[in-house]
Amino acid sequence: MAKKILVAEDDAPIAEVLAIALTDEGYQVEKALQSLRFYDLVREYKPDLILLDLMMPYLDGQDELRLMQLSPDTSGIPVIVVTAKADAELAREEPILKSLGVRHIVKKPFDVNNVAQLVKQTIG
Repeated sequence: MAKKILVAEDDAPIAEVLAIALTDEGYQVEKALQSLRFYDLVREYKPDLILLDLMMPYLDGQDELRLMQLSPDTSGIPVIVVTAKADAELAREEPILKSLGVRHIVKKPFDVNNVAQLVKQTIG
């Protein structure tokens, strides 16, 4: 059975590029294009890994990560953050993100092959 990945990204073309690339690598991929639907999808889909955009409308990535930490069913899911945040802001937030379960941080624009490699390193 293919490992499941949830791509949480409000930019539909970016979400689609990630979904296609990861599907081509043999993963089963679901997309969450709205932050308000994210946590419900995590609970329903039970992904093996989440690719999470930090800057989404309504609830940002840190809010989503904090929600995940509230439940033992979701707190252990590995997360790779994909973000366009400025380096200085990201440097300040990195310790918090790591404490919330983030395994890797990828800056936009990104090389989709590098993201696929990080996914393989994280969940096989």
